[in-house]
Amino acid sequence: MKINNPKIIGIVMLLVGLAITGFWGFGLFKIVTYPFTGTITQAKIIGYKVSRNGARMVKNNRSLSGKSPFFEFITNDNQTIKSYSQSPQIFVLFNYQIDEKIEVAYPKNEPKKAVIISWKEIPGLVLMIALGILAVVVGKSYMFKKQD
Repeated sequence: MKINNPKIIGIVMLLVGLAITGFWGFGLFKIVTYPFTGTITQAKIIGYKVSRNGARMVKNNRSLSGKSPFFEFITNDNQTIKSYSQSPQIFVLFNYQIDEKIEVAYPKNEPKKAVIISWKEIPGLVLMIALGILAVVVGKSYMFKKQD
């Protein structure tokens, strides 16, 4: 198949790859750095995120794919925070259970930005980052492809 302008495809793939890598890489960065720079506390899984018509919580997880967990915790100043994981939960084997105790970390004085600190968050992030890197590699190959 003859591609008329591979440089445009290369630029698009590079931009998409960098965006994917940056977005999910920042999620991984928060999971790694917040425990050292912010506040760590205990939380409890209270449900699962369903994304139809915005993010809402359900109490069951009947699908075969992973679902992002909703969690709840109380801050040092007795404020109750409910949030959900921003990491992709793609493996059913790594699902969280209702009432499971977890650790969350958040930047000082910003509990609404809490992230779950668990190994269960890592596989989906790593897979998305790998997808972004693959898109960058493909884009680079199109950028420097020799014209026939």
